[in-house]
Amino acid sequence: MKILIYGTGVIGCTYGWQLAKAGHDMTVLVRQGKKSRIEKDGIDIFCSDFRGKQKQTEQVRFHPKVIDNLSPYNDFEYIIVATNCIYLKDILPVLAESAGKAHILFFQNIWNDFETIARFLSPEQYFFGFPFKVGGGRDEHCIHCAISGMKNSATLLGEVNGEMTPRIVKMSKALENANLKPLVSKHIKTWLITHYAIAASLSAGIIKAGGGKNFAGNSQLLKNTIKSIREGFEICYRKGFDPKVEKANRPYYLPLFFLVPVLMKIYSNETLCIMFDGHTQHAPDEIKRMLEDVIVDGEKHNVQMPYLKSLQKPEY
Repeated sequence: MKILIYGTGVIGCTYGWQLAKAGHDMTVLVRQGKKSRIEKDGIDIFCSDFRGKQKQTEQVRFHPKVIDNLSPYNDFEYIIVATNCIYLKDILPVLAESAGKAHILFFQNIWNDFETIARFLSPEQYFFGFPFKVGGGRDEHCIHCAISGMKNSATLLGEVNGEMTPRIVKMSKALENANLKPLVSKHIKTWLITHYAIAASLSAGIIKAGGGKNFAGNSQLLKNTIKSIREGFEICYRKGFDPKVEKANRPYYLPLFFLVPVLMKIYSNETLCIMFDGHTQHAPDEIKRMLEDVIVDGEKHNVQMPYLKSLQKPEY
């Protein structure tokens, strides 16, 4: 397939590279002034791949096709939007004018953005997903990514109406061929909104701890972060999205004496620590925005949020 990646961060570059390895025709859309450099030098990626029995590391130079302007007469079959959620409102006018006939896959954190997207695009133009298989960070020279091999780590896909459409099937096959473990959700809106609540609390807790390993070893902070996730779930419920619809959310309701030691072990996993540290170090503006979004909606719905609000304080 001919696929455009909108966003050259960790997610966009890693998925683009893996899809290119699987034989797809990959293009990246970059900001003005960056096209010639990336065409010449490519994109350096250092990958820690945990999908096999043992961790594999690989240093590669990814050479996709590069454009700095999206034409409405493009011939892309899919456009994967993999940017920081803060920039969504800047991206939507571009997509409304220039997406053409491409299917748009929104591959980012989503909270109150469904209505905003619907104002710019018609339902047949887009669907949703989440890159739960990949994470990491970057410096000015290189993408540092991890590809998870954990059992519950997958690339989520879904239509808002829960249907298994041809575009979902085709993208799912592409991801399967790239060993990126697609998982189709019938409740993608609920999955995305509840994940937003989880990620907001979890990322803020990791920042307070000073990193993923420190967080995994701090039982009190972890306990309070779980309580803040539960406050977030209550906000989701009052917004009309029951967290318990998604099986992955149900463990957060288990008794703390059982849940805390289990999560301490899970969150100390090397893959997750790379993902956690990469996101918290390189997207603090997004994390701050996410926590604020959840708290603002909590106030609208009269939810008590002592633990969520405690995560906004500079010190634990």
